[in-house]
Amino acid sequence: MRVLAINGSRRQNGNTSYLIQSLLAPLEQAGVTSEIIVLGDYRIEACTGCEACSDSWDCVIRDDFSALVSRMDAADAVILASPTYWYSVTSDMKRFVDRCYSLIRYPRSRREWIGKYQGTGKVCVTAAVCEQSDPTMMGNTLTLLSDFARDIGLDLEDSVKALGFFSAGSIKEGRDVLGKAERVGERLLRRLK
Repeated sequence: MRVLAINGSRRQNGNTSYLIQSLLAPLEQAGVTSEIIVLGDYRIEACTGCEACSDSWDCVIRDDFSALVSRMDAADAVILASPTYWYSVTSDMKRFVDRCYSLIRYPRSRREWIGKYQGTGKVCVTAAVCEQSDPTMMGNTLTLLSDFARDIGLDLEDSVKALGFFSAGSIKEGRDVLGKAERVGERLLRRLK
């Protein structure tokens, strides 16, 4: 079994990173292979809306994106995580999501689509961190990640919302949210077995 975690934060030891580590802990203890990708480490150009991907699952822009999709293809589960920047995901995560337009097709009309991972049994967990404690300040961060996961055909297992964390690593004091993340990781493990 393989789990791929995609981190939209550029902070190497930031709160999103620690949240991902808590999600992965039960899986790694059970011997599941995991990989964490920090999107800021990759060159991902903006989607141009060219529609050249409409007859394949491949984006025609040549950068690091196709390598990331290959890793998603090989994974049994995907974790999508981002801090909240201006009520939404980071620009790195948004650019990745936009490029994943190549992972959907419209067989009959623009009103319905098929996600590349539909029917594959690939599972997803989404996670988001927000500086403010008021959940409305998270905006659409978690919703965007969850809707995106479903749109490309991933089965959404659960989501983790971490509120009130700003300083890098401050989430380590958030025992409740890290405990919830571990429990979600345990459910993900059971789902994969």
